Amino acid sequence: MDLLIFLLALSILVLVHEFGHFICAKKSGVKVEEFGLGLPPRIIGKKIGGTIFSLNWLPIGGFCKLYGEDEEGKGKDAFNNINPWQKLLVVMGGVLMNLILAIIIFSIVYFILGVPKETKMVKVLDVTAESPAAVVGLKSGDWIKEVGGVVINQSDELITETEKFKGGKAKLLVNRQGADSVIEIEVREKPPEGQGAMGVSISNVEMVKVKWYESYKGIGYGFKEAYYWGKIIGGGVGNMIGGLFMGKTPKDVSGPIGMYEATSAIKRNQGILAVIHFFGVVSVNLAVVNILPFPALDGGRIIFVIYEMITKKKAKQSFEATVNNIGMWILLSLIFLITIGDVKRLFFK
Repeated sequence: MDLLIFLLALSILVLVHEFGHFICAKKSGVKVEEFGLGLPPRIIGKKIGGTIFSLNWLPIGGFCKLYGEDEEGKGKDAFNNINPWQKLLVVMGGVLMNLILAIIIFSIVYFILGVPKETKMVKVLDVTAESPAAVVGLKSGDWIKEVGGVVINQSDELITETEKFKGGKAKLLVNRQGADSVIEIEVREKPPEGQGAMGVSISNVEMVKVKWYESYKGIGYGFKEAYYWGKIIGGGVGNMIGGLFMGKTPKDVSGPIGMYEATSAIKRNQGILAVIHFFGVVSVNLAVVNILPFPALDGGRIIFVIYEMITKKKAKQSFEATVNNIGMWILLSLIFLITIGDVKRLFFK
């Protein structure tokens, strides 16, 4: 079931991306020769309205083959003959559709769960097993109002006040379902990596349900969430590329197998809504990666369009096709190497 959900979600992301190219090409009067899910060789294909819609054997992407894109085309319906601004729109179509899909996904999740609202108390989101918090019975959903008699309104205030008791014990005023109680808890001086001094994850934000006529609030937060992940992913990709130039091997990079593992774990621990949110993040990731100025990616094609805009001359299509083919083989090789890394992590944890 998890595999089916993963393949379906990934296929939707790819289809949406390629549909962006498809619809922009159609609006620009360009003939679409083939719209494919997966990479060749082809399993099956059907021609509808002059376009072959195909399903292919390699389930690692998709494509939208435009007439006159990689070889000389004649007539107004050839990609190489349209205005450079139209070319830019066609090339950017996939990235834009992935961002739109991410915004829609995030908006739906916020509409269902509610929108975040800052509070004057700090809420316990999770408790680490066998931590001091677990020992004294702190639970997810508890509100921490005071630490050592000091009123707590923000998460950073709780961290600051708690640090004063490192190596000893602190008294917490905790509210659970409307009832206050005082809990004495050990504050570890050297907690395990990834854990706090007490072993809790906290927030001073709660999710507030919105009325159906307030759906615009969810949409607003959908835009904010897409922007947030765009910044995070963009920064991560930038650091990874910078590391490559300095001879550093990228870490924590996953391919299809790693994504499947993450999907399965999120569904098991957090539910299907969290899986939907995760693929919203993946959709932003696809947009960011595709805009990189690398051959075969949308960003690489944009470079050729910009060259045409500046020089008023088209790059030789044979040269552009060769560069993109080389880029494609490099990308496939990277995916292969990343997949090997995923397999090693899976069997040699």
